[in-house]
Amino acid sequence: MMRLPQLTTIVCFAAFLIAAPRPLTATQNKLPPPAQRKVNFANDVLPLLQKNCYSCHGQDEQSGGLRLDQRQAAFRGGDSGTAILPGKSAQSTLIRLVAGLDKTIGLMPPDGEGKPLTRTEIGILRAWIDQGASWPMTFDPQQAARAHWSFQPIRRPPLPQTGSTDWIQNPVDMFILSRLQKEQLTPSAPARKELLIKRLYLDLLGLLPSPNQLQRFLNDTRPGSYRRLVSRVLNSPHYGERWGRHWLDLARYADSDGYEKDRPRPHAWRYRHWVIRALNQDIPFDRFSIQQIAGDMLANATTGAQVASGFHRNTLHNTEGGTDREEDRVKKTVDRTNTLGTIWLGLTVGCAQCHSHKYDPLSHREYYSLYGFLNQIEEQDIAAPLPVEADRHAENKARFDQAHQPLVAAVTAYEQQRLPAAQLAWESKALQTGFSWNPLQLISTDSKHGAQFKKQSDGSVLATGNNRVSDVYTIEATSTLNRITAIRLEVLPDKSLPKNGPGRAENGNFVLTTFRVDATSKDAASESSAYKLRDARADFSQKEWDVSLAINDDVQDGWAVSPQIGKRHVAVFRFAEPIEAKSPVHLRITLDQSYTQTSSHNIGRFRLSVTDHTGPLQLEGLTGALVAALKVTDENRNPQQRDLLAKYYQSIDPTLAALQRKVEAHTKQAPPAPSTKAQSVRERSKARVVRVHLRGNFLTPGDTVPINTPQVLPPIATRSDKPDRLDLAHWLFSPTNPLPARVTVNRIWQRYFGRGLVETTDDFGLQGEKPSHPELLDWLASELQSSQWQLKHIHRLIVTSATYRQSAANRRDLWEKDPENRLLARQSRRRVEAEIVRDLTLAASGLLDTRIGGASVKPSQPSKHAGLTYSNSAKWQTSAGGNRYRRGLYTFFQRTSPFPMLMTFDAPDSTSCTARRSNSNTPLQALTLWNDAVFFECAQQLARRIVDEVPRVLNETPLRDRIQYGFQLCLTRSPTAAEQSAVTKLFDQQQELCQQDPVAAKALLGSTPVSPGTTTEELAAWVLVARTLLNLDEFITKE
Repeated sequence: MMRLPQLTTIVCFAAFLIAAPRPLTATQNKLPPPAQRKVNFANDVLPLLQKNCYSCHGQDEQSGGLRLDQRQAAFRGGDSGTAILPGKSAQSTLIRLVAGLDKTIGLMPPDGEGKPLTRTEIGILRAWIDQGASWPMTFDPQQAARAHWSFQPIRRPPLPQTGSTDWIQNPVDMFILSRLQKEQLTPSAPARKELLIKRLYLDLLGLLPSPNQLQRFLNDTRPGSYRRLVSRVLNSPHYGERWGRHWLDLARYADSDGYEKDRPRPHAWRYRHWVIRALNQDIPFDRFSIQQIAGDMLANATTGAQVASGFHRNTLHNTEGGTDREEDRVKKTVDRTNTLGTIWLGLTVGCAQCHSHKYDPLSHREYYSLYGFLNQIEEQDIAAPLPVEADRHAENKARFDQAHQPLVAAVTAYEQQRLPAAQLAWESKALQTGFSWNPLQLISTDSKHGAQFKKQSDGSVLATGNNRVSDVYTIEATSTLNRITAIRLEVLPDKSLPKNGPGRAENGNFVLTTFRVDATSKDAASESSAYKLRDARADFSQKEWDVSLAINDDVQDGWAVSPQIGKRHVAVFRFAEPIEAKSPVHLRITLDQSYTQTSSHNIGRFRLSVTDHTGPLQLEGLTGALVAALKVTDENRNPQQRDLLAKYYQSIDPTLAALQRKVEAHTKQAPPAPSTKAQSVRERSKARVVRVHLRGNFLTPGDTVPINTPQVLPPIATRSDKPDRLDLAHWLFSPTNPLPARVTVNRIWQRYFGRGLVETTDDFGLQGEKPSHPELLDWLASELQSSQWQLKHIHRLIVTSATYRQSAANRRDLWEKDPENRLLARQSRRRVEAEIVRDLTLAASGLLDTRIGGASVKPSQPSKHAGLTYSNSAKWQTSAGGNRYRRGLYTFFQRTSPFPMLMTFDAPDSTSCTARRSNSNTPLQALTLWNDAVFFECAQQLARRIVDEVPRVLNETPLRDRIQYGFQLCLTRSPTAAEQSAVTKLFDQQQELCQQDPVAAKALLGSTPVSPGTTTEELAAWVLVARTLLNLDEFITKE
């Protein structure tokens, strides 16, 4: 057990780096023996040469004059002489080099060029040479590559015979045990129940079981207790979070664009939310994948399917000034192609971007044929409300519609019942009363900020010169009318204005914040007085900038006309009381444009006129067509004339206008549509021509290539003569395609055992490792296919196997035979991932907010860290309340300044697809757990939780029970007698120290409240104990 040190106000942690040994090689004084079987060049030898030798001794480079990718050159040898002596492996230079027996040259391949060959691999090379070094004269490397194991069809193997054993729990164990028996090894004993439940919760949920959940499992002694536990855990909504985080690594998810600007992506989280929900629903993996590859192209694509296709939007996006948009698009398409190759094919297709793949049967042309499927993508953002948002909006909309319907009904009733009679009454007087707008006689026009005005031949005024923000125009004018009921303002286009006006803003708009009229007659002895305007109408108003806002008192709103720029617009204002005078009226009109913006929004050209008409307010006078229609009796009018008169009168009837204004006003109170959006894609309507990019440079296009899949794999079936993304998605999951199922089950296996059955998770090509258990890999792949691609079925198979349930304890007999645990005679012991380290700490303390899904959050991080972004684009406003304590996968991920704690624990940078995370052990990790503010806060809250949830009984401090509870919260077990004694001693020492220095004890607690019955010194001592428990290696280790 780790010795728990005495803690003072400063506690030091020692961190130790454990270096993993290099693979055992023949350098241990003697050559490994030759393999005791017939060796085949294509299947056994060629992959070893390709993987370990071709980078220095292949087509591009022949270090030391030795070339090993051609038969004749390989037998000729290099500067050191003949490399291969058929029948004499011990004397062959090739064997001596890979075994490290040549003291002058050293071990091959050298450091940095690959891993040394294992004893087994050297034994294969020795057997090949001793058996005559057969290398067929007509050997075709490409044909041999096509015969590679991963490209062959999946055939469900028979279950191996292992003899009668009680150890086997399901078919997985039969394959494992068969291999162990061949190696004369036995499985390890089952893990203790405490370790098993901890392992299962960490693997499936990324959380620890609560003490109650632990006790329930320990107390369940009925047969099948573990299977029932597995069912409960698989049904937890936290399963989607845990396995969603694995998928987000592959999908290179982030909350910002990357590159220099690295702008935030406010809607990126909607894709993550879909992933979590889809996994919890156990959507079949083929459908889960098809929706991400081409969900937008599905017939009647749902919102969810379109959100899923946002998978393609996780690429980096360059918004720097001067960026070549086509170059950025091509880079995204390359990334999408390479990511698809990694996730679903398990191939390094990106190696063929600049030239044909050196090892795998994928040509340069074939790469761009595959690229062509994704070359037709266009990006779009879509409305994507969550179900709860859509339901809430539907309820609010129903209530609004219920209140809105009577207002609409009133308009309809008036139009049907009273409007025709009102129109007839108006028609009988219209020709007699007449109607006209009379231009004002301008005296002067002035500007507050010095603009110049030119009177035009049509009576309008054009503003020129100064165009400062918030200008005010004052117009002095007269009218010969003795009675004025309304005034009309025309804003007019002009070629001299931006966008042809009618405003002087850069976009041709204007904002009239206040329209005011003062008037007096020449014979009046008094000063001019303001006349109140009670009604305003316009032929068009910009949304939320209605003309009626020009007659209120708010200078932050007004009348504007965007987007109808470059057109004439008319506004009419009716006086509350007519202006009446016995002599010509003198008017002062004020056009106040005090809208505060960084650029001016002044009117560019305008004209003013007045009327004495008392009827309905009209924007224009009667046109010739209207006059002609009025002169015809109703029974003799044609349909066009009737329609013209009806529409005109509807536009001027005051009662109808009032009813319509009520409808419009209430419409503005309609509940807004949900604001949640999502990044998505769509297929380009006009297909792009696909060309080879010579040496990977889009500026040097080569031949045109058809859109197609790699020829080494089964042909694609298409819905038309033009293959597209949806065809590609269906092809991936066709029964004849061997890669997606193999790659997927291998990746799942890796999550449980630390490495896949194929160790190179992202490379199933010729450079990749061979599977350690090829029959098991194909059995699992066929099982995934036959189960309709149900992932939880595979999870259940693996976690209920005896293989999974083994102890992780080291065994001396495995150190030599299987140091890397490839044979799985025991479980693997590994630190949990970065996000889980934080989650476990928050959960133990009781701070963890367990809400599922939703937008990204910004927990506290070191001050000024966000400022490290290139353009200071990260505005890190720490989230409030429970959002500070959400699970790690919800933390906002800024690509150029990612959350530092996550990066310390090897979180990927999200710039590319990550199939397997690094797993380091550094002093900085220990220091983070010890000193980071959130981890210290968790220690404070864990201390309080221990004290509050195990209270005193009859004034007795339950120290033993509290220590046991702390162990259950953090380590999912009870302490041993030695641990109980050590922690008791630690607590007593720290409490005594805190009693000696109560000021330091209070400072240690910070704002943590002290519960009744507990002293400050006692709780402070528990904080130090809690820090120790949270910093134990066991706390963040799955074993």
